[in-house]
Amino acid sequence: MNPRRIGARQGLLALAATCSLFVCASTARAQDAASSAPAMASPETTTQLNDGLTLVTRKATASPTAALEVWIKCPSSGYGAPRPGLARLTALAIVEQKSGGSSLRTDARAAGAQVAVSVYHESTEIAILAPSYVSGSLLDKLVRESLHPQLDQKAFDAARQRLAAQQVASLDMPDEVLRDSLFARIFASGPLHDSSYGDPRTLTGLTLADVTSFATRAYVPADEIVVAVGGVDVSDVAARTQAAAPAAAPAVAIPESSVASYTDAPLSLTRSSIDVGGVALGWPGPPIADERAATAMDFLSDYLTHPTEGVLSKIVNAAASGADFSGQFVTLRNPGVFYVTASGDKVDPTITVGIIRDAMRDALRRPLSDEEFARARTAYVNHLLGSMQTAQSLADNYGWYFSQGALPYSPSSTDAALSGQYFTAVQSLTPQYVYSIASRYLQAKPAVVILPRGPIHVSGGP
Repeated sequence: MNPRRIGARQGLLALAATCSLFVCASTARAQDAASSAPAMASPETTTQLNDGLTLVTRKATASPTAALEVWIKCPSSGYGAPRPGLARLTALAIVEQKSGGSSLRTDARAAGAQVAVSVYHESTEIAILAPSYVSGSLLDKLVRESLHPQLDQKAFDAARQRLAAQQVASLDMPDEVLRDSLFARIFASGPLHDSSYGDPRTLTGLTLADVTSFATRAYVPADEIVVAVGGVDVSDVAARTQAAAPAAAPAVAIPESSVASYTDAPLSLTRSSIDVGGVALGWPGPPIADERAATAMDFLSDYLTHPTEGVLSKIVNAAASGADFSGQFVTLRNPGVFYVTASGDKVDPTITVGIIRDAMRDALRRPLSDEEFARARTAYVNHLLGSMQTAQSLADNYGWYFSQGALPYSPSSTDAALSGQYFTAVQSLTPQYVYSIASRYLQAKPAVVILPRGPIHVSGGP
């Protein structure tokens, strides 16, 4: 699945809560889950323009709001020598750039909308959540600035200041620190190795010329998608996007991320601003091209780490009351990553690592019974539909799966009969197949990162 949204997207999530598209199924019957599909959402329209730009639109009238997003396939650390934070700095500068006397950020706020930038290891998202009656003019501004980035020093300086603040804030979030450190442990090189926030030293050395050069290489139509979901006019969105579409340009391949030769000896790290204990464990998983295996990992992620029903969640929460436990399988080009994190005042990292590993072994010791598997699969479908209740969540799925080269596999590409590619893969799962995938990927030694309380240090074996 796509990574859960954090940080800058919280404001969007609050507004998006008013835009319900799905009704989450509450029974344990598969047919009831299917009936909760998008009854109030029209079928999607997917178009690829002559320049290579992809457009996805979907009208949904449950709430008078629109999710407008531009996603770009690009490495967060750049194309040459790694410069972590470069993609985030570029996107922030685009949002701050003034044209016609105003920026995308100021125009969105003036219209009662919210704008957010989300940067992942291999993609960038610039998003607006807006009242539908102003969505047309804001879409014009969004595609004009995002598809034709022209940046000046003032926008660069404002973006650098904002990124510096984000870097400081990210160090106060244990889950961010643990996840970034875990990915750096799993991957020896490439964009998956580096935090999308970068670091102060790299930020100090970046210039407007660096950002401009990166935008020229990354922001090309073949690697971009425009997504509009909610109270939108499909033909109007198409006309506005077509009018703003840039000329075709060659796409540049994203550097590959190589898996490191790590052991399961924990990497120990602390940050002076974090006063809680924490752990993170991660396992490389199947690539997105193996859709059935990736879907099985999504199912396992829900079965193991759902906040209230997950097997691991219950055990960790019982062992450390008040712990912030989470986990998921992140669907990526190659490989995907299944990870779990736990942090809190009462988390003893060494003990918690043992608890998680023991619980994983017990849960995956044998295939689920047919009855237990059917119940767990129905629960997973219900949970997934429940997470797709807003225009924003639908749009996010389209953007994420496009960025991983598998747009038709997006869970958003479905209908009331759950006949899309993703849900077809869910229904193809069997207890034995899921067990074989768990045995292949999750019984391997994990990468382990621990966050003990104490002085600043980083240590650990290779």
